[in-house]
Amino acid sequence: MTDEILRIDNGKMRPMSSRSFRDGFLGKTLEDGLQELIEHYPGIIPGRQISSGSDDPPRFLLLCREMSVGGWSLDFLLVDQYAIPTLVEAKLVENPESRRAVIGQIIEYAANAADNWLGGKLFEKASKYYADKGFDLNELVTQLTENDDESASDFFDRIENNLMQGKMRLIITADKLRPEVRKVIEYLNAETRSIEILGLEISFYGDDDESFVLVPTIVGQSQIIANKKSGSEKPTTWDYQLFVDELGKLDKSTHTERLENIASWAKDAGVFVAASAKDPAFGLQGRHGRRIFTFYINSIYCFLHPSYHGDSTRERDDFVTKLKVIPIFNFSDKVVSEAKEGRTAFGSIDSISDDEFEKFMKILKEVCGS
Repeated sequence: MTDEILRIDNGKMRPMSSRSFRDGFLGKTLEDGLQELIEHYPGIIPGRQISSGSDDPPRFLLLCREMSVGGWSLDFLLVDQYAIPTLVEAKLVENPESRRAVIGQIIEYAANAADNWLGGKLFEKASKYYADKGFDLNELVTQLTENDDESASDFFDRIENNLMQGKMRLIITADKLRPEVRKVIEYLNAETRSIEILGLEISFYGDDDESFVLVPTIVGQSQIIANKKSGSEKPTTWDYQLFVDELGKLDKSTHTERLENIASWAKDAGVFVAASAKDPAFGLQGRHGRRIFTFYINSIYCFLHPSYHGDSTRERDDFVTKLKVIPIFNFSDKVVSEAKEGRTAFGSIDSISDDEFEKFMKILKEVCGS
């Protein structure tokens, strides 16, 4: 990094010297200044550098600071408009952890993320984080996605789906990354398939806290790698016709026939809910007006928290008891009692018998009020 940058005002050139975050920033010192910056200005992460070929490069919303994962604490958990979870660790170059050890640390966080954050836990944490600050998470999600048709709950479904598939972004942030750290980041990012591993250097120029310049630089990215891992495909709103049209492109099977039967019944019964997702999906509305199922091509997500069942634990438990008759819904008592939103079915609807499928359809008609 250069020792200074040059600013021209009214024809006069003004040099601005490089500053260390150790000199203080936003009234903070050491790593606190860097962390304060990311918390209040997540836009410091330059999406255009991450995906320079995209018409809509990643924009970020902070979900939680000091996010617990596997007995540790991640500095920041963010998400972009494509529901890609973004894990950020902030370290100063003088800190020994800013060397190779921090790479192992953030990879360990990623390895434990799905085990710790599924089942509505992310939604719960983010909702509390912003409620404590007096903000509405639904409004923030709408601003991020620019999609009025997708609720925060549906958006977090997509985040969980990406977590289950191992689609996430890891960013190590520092005032300056050491050469050996940059080399490892570049190697790992080139070799991994679904996970982006990036470095973010933030240079700080200026003589006082009233007038300064921040220059963020992404490390470890190339256009070829960015294209390979891009999650920058806007979700589709799958209404009934669009869903069945897409289903018709697949090979005819028991699975596709049953999905089409469910979708057709739901449309006729007035309980079909269009889903906003990258892959084909649709939801079913329960008796209390909230979505209680989401059907994907290869999985089913059913909402188990009492809030989806009239805020009634008794009604939720009755819902679970009904579903347990169907082999794919072998929920444990712990899964049910700890559920904040839902759980993906352990099997698919083509693995059950015709009699069991008929029972499942009967359950859907009961719980959806048809």
